[in-house]
Amino acid sequence: MKAHTKELAGLQHGDCFLFCSRANAVAARLGTALGDRGLLIQEVPLYDKLAQRLTEIGPKLVFLDFTLDPLLPGKLLHTSDLAKTLARIAPGLPRVAVGSIAEPESAIAALRAGVADFIDPSGDPQEVRDVVNSVLSLSDGQGNSSTMPGTKRSVLVLGTRPGVGASTLAVHLAGLLQDRLFEAARARKSTAEATELPLAERVALMDLGLPVGDCQLYMGVNSEFSFVDAARELHRVDATLLDSAMVSARNGVSMLSLPKDIDEMRSVSQSESLMLFERIRETFGMLIMDAGGFSHPEFVGGLARASNETWLVTDQSVGSLVSLDGQLKSLDAQHVDISHLKLVVNRYDERYGMTAMQIAERFGLHLAGTLPDRALPLIVCGNQGKLLHEMSERDLYIRAMTTFVDAVVAEPVGVDRARNGWLAAWLPNVHRRLTPM
Repeated sequence: MKAHTKELAGLQHGDCFLFCSRANAVAARLGTALGDRGLLIQEVPLYDKLAQRLTEIGPKLVFLDFTLDPLLPGKLLHTSDLAKTLARIAPGLPRVAVGSIAEPESAIAALRAGVADFIDPSGDPQEVRDVVNSVLSLSDGQGNSSTMPGTKRSVLVLGTRPGVGASTLAVHLAGLLQDRLFEAARARKSTAEATELPLAERVALMDLGLPVGDCQLYMGVNSEFSFVDAARELHRVDATLLDSAMVSARNGVSMLSLPKDIDEMRSVSQSESLMLFERIRETFGMLIMDAGGFSHPEFVGGLARASNETWLVTDQSVGSLVSLDGQLKSLDAQHVDISHLKLVVNRYDERYGMTAMQIAERFGLHLAGTLPDRALPLIVCGNQGKLLHEMSERDLYIRAMTTFVDAVVAEPVGVDRARNGWLAAWLPNVHRRLTPM
């Protein structure tokens, strides 16, 4: 991988560009023309690794090398195939052809490949920057055709082991957050139902926990459209498809679950899964993920690095605390920053043994809060197909959950954390790899 232009300036401005080319001289001219507009990465990803590399690098724009090379007679055809592949797997990612005005074959090949924007790095550098600014402005101004302007807020809920209450927490968090968004929308305009809100004012709940479909069960919905279906249609996933395909609960929360046959997940790559997460996060106002019990450490690690917040849910039993220790070691092995994790102690009662603060200190975690043991009312509501706050909004469990909701709503989305989905979140040490040694 080669980095051209001013790396630190590029990272500070948040713009990273990918130049798919092996032509070092062309890359050098392009880097000079861009100046401090952003960080230019030169690389030709393998086709089967393209989606993964896009996720790792997180470019705002991709430059495609349509310059002629007498030593590579099939170069234009190869670049055209790459352009079409990019259009399929990342339709919202801007593409710009790099060629020479003196070589009309370059422009013709680019147009046939569906790349309408063209620059000549040998010409006026300001013209190159003008094209880049225009393309990015158009992309930001009109919005990615595959997304709506969500807030990129996300919370990952991880149970230390099955049965500690992670799914119950996730559905109540999603429901209470959706109520907040609905009340805010109703204060601004007349809105009859939460399901009528645009997706940018809705909550999405990714039900990735085991047993499969628990969150949908608690919400009283069922859907045949699964996580695998969405990942297979990644090139078509936009706000319209998500609005129509994802099942919506009566409170307006949109849901996506694992397939009933969990073996189907083997057909979906990690990069496709993580790109689907990013697509959903960009579309909705808030994304909650329940991944308790999910047995793919690399995927869970990627989610934890990308999410604004990650909550580890445990209770005070020795089995749960042993599982918590194992989970922290697993996350650390996936290069997750443990200092960004938050601990939630469920079914909490100081009489059970270690206090919540003692547990947090023992494992070096920030204590987000505790939830009381309210098994009876939660089961009663669940058996009636309702969430607890729909029947008893003053219950002790809901009072505690409201504190969590207040914290999520009040927490600002930092620039660095918000960019994690595209630059440094999926795999560790991306910033280091992008900086020259």
